[in-house]
Amino acid sequence: MPYSLTRQPDLSRIFTYFFEIYFTLLFYDRGRKNVSFFQRGGFFMIRRKHWISFVVSCLTAISLVGCGSQETGGSTNDTLIFAVAPDGGAFSSRDSSGKLTGFDIELVESIAAKENLKVEWKEMKFNGIIPALQAKQVDGAAASITIREDRKAVTNFTDPYFDSGLVMVVKKDSPISSIDDLKDKTIVAKQGTSGLEKANELAKEKGAKVKILEDEATLYMDVEAGGSDVLINDFPFVANKIKSGTAANLKIVGDKLTGEEYGIAIAKGKEDLLEKFNKHLKEMKENGEYQKLYDKYFGSN
Repeated sequence: MPYSLTRQPDLSRIFTYFFEIYFTLLFYDRGRKNVSFFQRGGFFMIRRKHWISFVVSCLTAISLVGCGSQETGGSTNDTLIFAVAPDGGAFSSRDSSGKLTGFDIELVESIAAKENLKVEWKEMKFNGIIPALQAKQVDGAAASITIREDRKAVTNFTDPYFDSGLVMVVKKDSPISSIDDLKDKTIVAKQGTSGLEKANELAKEKGAKVKILEDEATLYMDVEAGGSDVLINDFPFVANKIKSGTAANLKIVGDKLTGEEYGIAIAKGKEDLLEKFNKHLKEMKENGEYQKLYDKYFGSN
């Protein structure tokens, strides 16, 4: 279950459960519902069947308190559950052995390790991440998430850890060179992203159409196959795709459409965890650890 501060059992609740259950069993007998405890000869004269009731009551009380602790979010584990939406880019992907790797993965795991915490990654579609954070199904998320006011209303974000921005991508032989060439063209973007918001904005301004896809890789394939004229996506993803050769027939046109910052999302109610992440993120930037990780995936600036 998601990480939370360790909570000790409530002893008063244990005794309450015990006495309620035990005395109910003790005073109830076939055909004699209100027999006094003292009429039975006191504690040491209790019948064997009531000693059995005594043991059962104890076990039941302890189990009930245990269940109650789980329901209120108590946890003794040292594992963080983080959402991720691996799309094969530099931020998160699976290597040849199937292991999750990438800039986001290593950054979060490095920060968690400084608090002696492990990270359990929960894969999901990008548009399912914010709902999962709201529902407290995960402690946090690292998926190149742009910090936006609407998202900040429902989840917390660390200080920015990556400067990004949206760009337009077209085929190398496309006549499109700027947003002024978008009239009657089809813009494709990924579901639930700021790229889709920008696509809708430009479509309204320039008289274009919008196509929505759910997977990162299909955006590039759709443009290359002629299904769409232009895609809008975050610059680091696009640059990585083109550099790796998986989108060699595409090019970036025009200037960045926006200036954006990525943040690590932390669920509301976990401000202590947010504070720890911000502390270690700042330290990593100051001591060069962050830059070393950045250079590993994006090269030095």
